[in-house]
Amino acid sequence: MAGGVSACMVLATSAWAAGHGAMAQMPAADAPVSTAVTASDCWIRQLPAPAPSGGFLVLHNAGTQAVNLVGARSSDYGQVMIHQTKEENGVSKMSMVHQVALPAGGQLALKPGSYHLMLEQARSGLKVGDQAQVDFALDNGQRVTAQCEVRPANAMPGMAGHGMKHGMKH
Repeated sequence: MAGGVSACMVLATSAWAAGHGAMAQMPAADAPVSTAVTASDCWIRQLPAPAPSGGFLVLHNAGTQAVNLVGARSSDYGQVMIHQTKEENGVSKMSMVHQVALPAGGQLALKPGSYHLMLEQARSGLKVGDQAQVDFALDNGQRVTAQCEVRPANAMPGMAGHGMKHGMKH
């Protein structure tokens, strides 16, 4: 498991270096909260600084209109970016994306090996077991808020409760 965490840290650091400085659209603090789009199962894999942490969740769109996820922010992190992992010529690569479609009546899973959040500069004192709030901007001017459990670096998909019962890989 330690080798997987180390490899994850190397990939995360590489993705951070490649995309650092590029900013996605930030949700406005006074933007109306979406009644159609909700978030569930949000958690963050906390990695040791300076490596960015990974964030994962499911967004649900109960509305009749498709929307795009266009940005994210958190008062618990200095920077939040939306990234996508793709395989090209047998090599897994991460890159920042500026929007991700959320179909009407559908859902979007941000998960390891696919779309996910990269969270940098965790606030001092943020630790495994804490809750971090992440606000998401939609292209219709609305926002979605998620409470995300901070989990350990070795957390795997499906883990809950401080990473002891389930886990997720980034």
